[in-house]
This record gives sequence, C-alpha cells and structure tokens, in this order.
Amino acid sequence: MKYCKKCKKLVFDDTEKCDCGKKLNENAKSEDIIYLTDIKEYDKEIVENALEKKNIPYSVTLSKNRTQPFMGIVKGDYSVFVPADFLKQTIDALEGIAFEKKPDYYDKLDFPEEPEWEEMSPVKRKAVQVLSALFFIFLIFLCVTGVDAITAFITKLFGG
Repeated sequence: MKYCKKCKKLVFDDTEKCDCGKKLNENAKSEDIIYLTDIKEYDKEIVENALEKKNIPYSVTLSKNRTQPFMGIVKGDYSVFVPADFLKQTIDALEGIAFEKKPDYYDKLDFPEEPEWEEMSPVKRKAVQVLSALFFIFLIFLCVTGVDAITAFITKLFGG
C-alpha cells in the first residue's frame, strides 16, 4: 500500500499519483500519521471520546473541504488522523460511529513489522563474550605497542 506524505492518505491501487497530485513512491510505515476519515461536526465529540477511551493517539482537525466561517462559526467536517500502528484498532473503535462497517481496505492494513530480536543460546552468548574479551585484549595490545613505538621514535629523534 502506498502512502501520500502530503495529504497523509493510504492508496491501495496501482495509481502513480494521489488525488492531491503528489507522486506516490513510498510505502506506508508503521510510524506514519494516516488520514482516516472525515466526520461531521456533531460526531466530533463522540469520536474523540471513543478514541480516548481506547487510549488511541489521534488528531482531529478542520477539514480542508469545510465551509467558510460565517459570523465566527465554522460549519463543516473534521478530518481524523491516527498513527499507522493504531489504524486497525481505531477502525474497530469507530465502527458504528464514523464507519457503518469496516472499510474494504481493512484486511490490507498489515504494516511490515520490525524484526524481533532472537534470543541467543547460552553457547552462542559465551562464544560472543570470549571473542569480545579477546578482541578487547588485542586492542589494548595495539595501543600499548603503538605508544611504545611512538615513544621510541621521539627518543631516537632527540638523541636520547
């Protein structure tokens, strides 16, 4: 799935450009902030409460498609943004509120996970410790030999 850094939307088809005109060349990563949906003004508080209840980080901002202010009152839609790591959890939390049902792309929301560290076996751990100790001793040997050689050179240089 491709990701538009400009408008923060996920794109699931093979198009080369986003609706905003930016070229799509990057895949979404788990740390990216993703545009989820637009909500109506009267749903804003309900959506915010649902996300806070589930401890999901979010941002709700005035949509770029909103109507212009009239007498100091802005009427229109809000856009909801969440971190990609929380996308499925957010859709689950907002099903029935912002979504009648889960979107078609719901099953495609698997972001590549970071590889987990493999636990070392005791034999491997001991081998790494021994090799590290030997390497450290070798480095000390190189330092002492180098300082000794430099000292001998300086002594010879000044006739000592």
